[in-house]
Amino acid sequence: MVVTVHLHTVLQRQTPEGLQRRLTVTLPAESTLADLLKNLEITADLDGILLVVNGRSASLQHVLCDRDEVHLIPALSGGSPGPNERDYSRARGNVFWRSA
Repeated sequence: MVVTVHLHTVLQRQTPEGLQRRLTVTLPAESTLADLLKNLEITADLDGILLVVNGRSASLQHVLCDRDEVHLIPALSGGSPGPNERDYSRARGNVFWRSA
C-alpha cells in the first residue's frame, strides 16, 4: 500500500535538494499510523503531534488504506499563518482547511 505523508514545520527533512515536505511511503497492508511513524523514524513526543488522515484527526491505532493522505502536524505556539500557508483548526475531531 502507498500513502502520501505531508510533514509540517519541524518534521520536514533537510536534503541536499532542500526541505522535503511530502513523502510517498510504501507500507505493508493493515499498517497503522504507529507503523508509519516507526517507518519514518519519527521519535518526537507523539502527544505533541496532530495526526490527520484524509482531513480527519486520527489515533496511532488508525489502520491506513492505500492512497491515504497523512498530515503530521507538530504543536506550535504563537504566530499566525503567512499569506501562502493554510490554517489548521481542530473542532470535534475534525480538521478544517481554510485558505489564507
